Amino acid sequence: MDGLRLPPVIEEVMDPSDDMCDLKVEKPGMGGDALTAKERESMEENYEREEKEVALLLELEETREVSQRHEESFLELQGLLEDERLASAHQAESFTRQIQRLQAQLRSVQEEMDSLEEEKESELGEVQEELRSAQEEVLVLQQAAEEAAAERENDIASLQEELCRLRAELQRLHATAQEYELEITTLKAEISMKSQRRDTDTEGKGSDRG
Repeated sequence: MDGLRLPPVIEEVMDPSDDMCDLKVEKPGMGGDALTAKERESMEENYEREEKEVALLLELEETREVSQRHEESFLELQGLLEDERLASAHQAESFTRQIQRLQAQLRSVQEEMDSLEEEKESELGEVQEELRSAQEEVLVLQQAAEEAAAERENDIASLQEELCRLRAELQRLHATAQEYELEITTLKAEISMKSQRRDTDTEGKGSDRG
């Protein structure tokens, strides 16, 4: 924003005090009685008008200085606001990256849960409910992260703690999924061993009868 510009005619006046001195020299009544009353009246009117113009020039100059000071203050404040906006944008970008990583972990856990669903449907129901709850928390956290761009550092620290808690929850769910997978493998091994024993017992009984 440019500073206040005075009209060209006003800017041409270098020193209003000089004009005032010149005007004082030419003030009517000091040049003798050669002028008529009408001429003296005209000169007095010109003198008063020029004095008003000089006063106006001084007032405009003062106004321009005040305006320039206000403009400088405005530009300084605008710079501070821009710095704050950039800092908030960086914070929001950092939260977005964290949320994306968290969502990727959720998708990975969901895929593992889907692979076990057929054999452990009843046990996985509770885990899936926890996953849905975790996904809802991620959405809430995402919204909070977007709003955190304008919040103070204590709000940002609170969101970071929430991210850590949710990450720990995901790790727990992942460990639970591994336990279910191990249990399924163990059950399959037990079923296979029992089946082999039945086959062995059947063959043994058949040999005795022969």
